[in-house]
Amino acid sequence: MSTPAARTARRVEHDRSPLLGVPRRLVSLLWLPIVLFLLFWSPAQQVSPTWLYAGLVPAVAGWVVFALHRSMPPVATILTSIALAGGGIALLAGSDGWTTSAAFPMMAVFVAALRLPYRTALFVDVPVIAATTIVVGPYTSLWDALLVVAALTAMVLFGIGRRDSARRIEEHERTLVADARAREEHARAEAIADRARVARDVHDVLAHSLSALAVQLQGARLMALRDGAAPDTIAQIERAQRLASDGITEARRAVRALREGPAPVDVAEELRELGRAHPDATVEVADGLRLGAREGETVLRTAQEALSNARKHAPGAPVTVHLRRDGDGAELEVVDVAGAPPPPGDGEGSGLAGMAERAALVGAELQTGPTPDGWRVRLRLPARSPDRERITT
Repeated sequence: MSTPAARTARRVEHDRSPLLGVPRRLVSLLWLPIVLFLLFWSPAQQVSPTWLYAGLVPAVAGWVVFALHRSMPPVATILTSIALAGGGIALLAGSDGWTTSAAFPMMAVFVAALRLPYRTALFVDVPVIAATTIVVGPYTSLWDALLVVAALTAMVLFGIGRRDSARRIEEHERTLVADARAREEHARAEAIADRARVARDVHDVLAHSLSALAVQLQGARLMALRDGAAPDTIAQIERAQRLASDGITEARRAVRALREGPAPVDVAEELRELGRAHPDATVEVADGLRLGAREGETVLRTAQEALSNARKHAPGAPVTVHLRRDGDGAELEVVDVAGAPPPPGDGEGSGLAGMAERAALVGAELQTGPTPDGWRVRLRLPARSPDRERITT
């Protein structure tokens, strides 16, 4: 598991340089060829061959590892710093005083300060600063030694500053994320409150109105029986009374869904109940097929809307309702046979739009359109939806 220092270092190094437009960690790699060019081709950089080959390999390897690897465990970071410092000090030992080779120990103390915790960084940087100061000598004055120490200390402070800056940015981003989550939770709470308010309104308006209508229809039925009305008239009143009672049940279900979310339903039984309410409908449901709460609600609402449209636009026409398996999914098909296709523009009301919206919410595919002798509604439910359990008998 990476340390907070390593995480902040990765965040800083991932930022892009405002001048070059490349990640900062690669900018550090671009400096390596410059250092090597000055080391080999500058007349003032005389390094004895023994020290050159002894120090160049670990120094270059440590630089490349630091530039290319954004995430390293503390032990690897310590080894990288030691390789940079050891190689650079060896190059300085083979040269005359403060030369370009000092870039390697300066990079070593920067790497430790950037990627290691404070105490560990000091444990690495203090010996590197002391060894580099000793190797660069002898000095003509104390000020020369202090300048070497100051240069290395500046690199340490630069690494610490970069890490602290990244940490502040990370804390600021965490604050922004927490604020966004708080706003999201507040919006969700407001949405739940709105749903509860809508549920109350639906209950007050629909349920109370339908209850009053059911009472009135019951009175009309009793009056028709008293006056000796025709049997078909009484049957129509009784049918209207059943529809009002069903409307009350549906209103209560809608209120419960708004308050608590959709509840699991017995789709097969509900479809057969819809079929009994529509004398011209025939319902066939595949055995052993169970749907989740949302999908079952979508199937029932789609079938209900399709049957209502058939009764409205093709009264008396036979209607078939099939709920079958479709591979690993399920398919609902409602077909009415009116004997002729519907007239142009028929069936373009808001009911079809509502069915399409419900289908989209569960990832289903809805197809509606005329047939040579009527109208067809087909709802194809997605295969293996997380919200559905399919049981094969």
